Amino acid sequence: MVRIGAHVSSSKSLDLVFDRAIDIGADTIQFFLNSPRSWKTKTRTEQEIEDFHTKKNKYKIKPTVVHASYLYNLASEDKHLREKSIKGVINDLHLCEELDIDYYVIHPGKAKGQTEQQAIEHIKRSLDYIFSKTQTKTVFLLETLAGQKGEIGKTTQELKELLEAVPDQRAGICIDTCHIFSAGYRINTEEGFDAYKTELEALIGLDRVKLIHCNDSKTPFNSRKDRHQHIGEGYIGIKGFEIFLNDSYLGKLPYIIETPKVGNYDQINIEKLRKTVKYAQCVRSSNG
Repeated sequence: MVRIGAHVSSSKSLDLVFDRAIDIGADTIQFFLNSPRSWKTKTRTEQEIEDFHTKKNKYKIKPTVVHASYLYNLASEDKHLREKSIKGVINDLHLCEELDIDYYVIHPGKAKGQTEQQAIEHIKRSLDYIFSKTQTKTVFLLETLAGQKGEIGKTTQELKELLEAVPDQRAGICIDTCHIFSAGYRINTEEGFDAYKTELEALIGLDRVKLIHCNDSKTPFNSRKDRHQHIGEGYIGIKGFEIFLNDSYLGKLPYIIETPKVGNYDQINIEKLRKTVKYAQCVRSSNG
């Protein structure tokens, strides 16, 4: 069964993510714990956490996914920024444990002034430290990236190297369709998709792929730019999503859209994806 949802706002109170999910007919959700562009964190009260659990149990919207701050850079050459990022991730994971979050997604990092291999080593050491300080059930997911501005995680080989720092099922991969298309994986053709899936299986293992960020791309193939577009309105096109959602393995994973927040496009994009499902059973939200 495929579950399809969206990134929703967590403003005012964390439990409201479930109400917002119901409003758009989502089966699964992703949200930020704090502003993704600020280092300021908000203290969550016991009542807020209790309300979150109450609605989580009531509405059965799952899995629940938290996305890390965009400011974190585990690859940074700047020791202060790297340590600040590590501390932020550890704090996030502690709160994820309190909330019983299924997945925590993070952009691995950017090289910025160092070689890519140096950046990879910084990320690996950062991950090793993070996992030595946390014992959460939340699965830690490294997101595939487009490769803009020195991003690490644009190739399956890079992600394989990073996962070597966490040699167990506490960590895995989140595929972003826009990012991998922009990074040079032609996943909108049968041949290109099969080649990408084969590479994933050989280097990482499909069992470590846990989540799909489902976004079309505003920029052409291999552009190395991270520009999300509504489903079927970008360079990937509806064919690419049909291939993903009807795949024997990837078609069974949860799908979360991160498309532009315009009018009722979240509902439109979710329904577009549901209509592409031909062979797998598609979950339909019964909460709203």
